[in-house]
Amino acid sequence: MTPEEHHQEFLHQAKRLGIKTEDRLVKDIAVDLINAPVEAIRSLEYVGAPCAPSELTPQADWATMRHARHTKPNQWLKSQIMCSSTYDGSISHLVAKSQERTQLAQIFIAICKARLKNPQKILELYEITEDIGDDVALEKICQIVTDIGYYGAAVSALQGAAESSETKSYNVLFDIGNPFTDVLEKGRFATHTWDVVSLLGAYDAILPSDLRHGVCKWRELILEYCHTGELPCRPWQPTSQSTLLVQKEGISELSQHQLAESKRLRLLDFAKQEGGECGFDLLWEDVVRFFLKTGNPRYAHEVAELVSKP
Repeated sequence: MTPEEHHQEFLHQAKRLGIKTEDRLVKDIAVDLINAPVEAIRSLEYVGAPCAPSELTPQADWATMRHARHTKPNQWLKSQIMCSSTYDGSISHLVAKSQERTQLAQIFIAICKARLKNPQKILELYEITEDIGDDVALEKICQIVTDIGYYGAAVSALQGAAESSETKSYNVLFDIGNPFTDVLEKGRFATHTWDVVSLLGAYDAILPSDLRHGVCKWRELILEYCHTGELPCRPWQPTSQSTLLVQKEGISELSQHQLAESKRLRLLDFAKQEGGECGFDLLWEDVVRFFLKTGNPRYAHEVAELVSKP
């Protein structure tokens, strides 16, 4: 979305809450929205942040992965963990499943062909073809959401932090399947926020026995880190990209070969080939976010012309 489209979406959601928007400063509207009842805000199902540059966020490069790659942490920060789950895109999966859109593979393919220089590469990497069903297509597309929008964002922040001599930064991938999801196959997907839920232990009493060892090791890892500020691996550096993998069997460190062969790293390499320094953001904004946005009937017309092209 363009800055103007983001701004109009913000005003649209404010109006849905009964907030007056005409002839008012956007910051005053934002204050009213912040003070609205939480349940009312939830009912909007409104996600995302104001686009830059805009009145709310005047910095043109704010909230981009390119910006993160050149941003050092504050000097007082001695240690940090960048953690993502291997299916963080489940949050987008939930939203898309509630929509009535069909022919998801065809739509995604059309977007890739219209907006990428080498669309076939990403389609082959994730095995997306026009003949696959909507459920399979959505599962694959939301893996791309995960790999560029969450893992790519974590790597970008790690890249920026690597420029600091003050801060040790660690990369962690959470890969214990969520046993409680009703939308995706139980136990197969490490879904968005399940890493936090499992860490806090509210559902330990009903946790499947085969997951208990991994969840306990995950909890021990974070508690030990809170005490020492260190993890049992090297801090992340661009040359080594040391990464801990959390699975039901326990904790392991991924080898450089395993990382290099993973789809997520090959996707990041592809993004760089497509857009260089801005490749992550290009793939995220122009392809992935555009696909997700046009699932909303208000924006469906934006993709209709692409799909109709031969």
